Amino acid sequence: MGIFDNLKDKLLNREPKNHEFLTDDERELREYEEYYTPQSGVADGTYAEFVVSDVFTVSGRGTVAVGTVTGGVFSVGDKVIIVRGRENEIYSEIIGIEQFRKVCNTVSEGANAAFMLKDVDRKQIGRNDIIKKQ
Repeated sequence: MGIFDNLKDKLLNREPKNHEFLTDDERELREYEEYYTPQSGVADGTYAEFVVSDVFTVSGRGTVAVGTVTGGVFSVGDKVIIVRGRENEIYSEIIGIEQFRKVCNTVSEGANAAFMLKDVDRKQIGRNDIIKKQ
């Protein structure tokens, strides 16, 4: 191997330096972003919230709450609490989840979905109520 071969290998195998032309502040921000892991302060799987936009009853099946998951993940079988302002809380269980006429086992934050709720009457739940995981 000659001198030019060594030079060629060094140039071709050289890893690009991403931080070469950055200011000190930009370099510090990039390093921070590489090693930062966001922490919500809430244990995984414990927090979930659903805002109800509509409620209806399916004859022979039960009460269905339609709305948006604003945080966390809900699954079929989750024990939930329905919060109605300052009134008493209602305890229930999700027995079915549907999303755009498709049956799902889980839905996560940002999803529009419908929850089939166990032992809940249509009059016990309304618009803007919040469903939370127990």
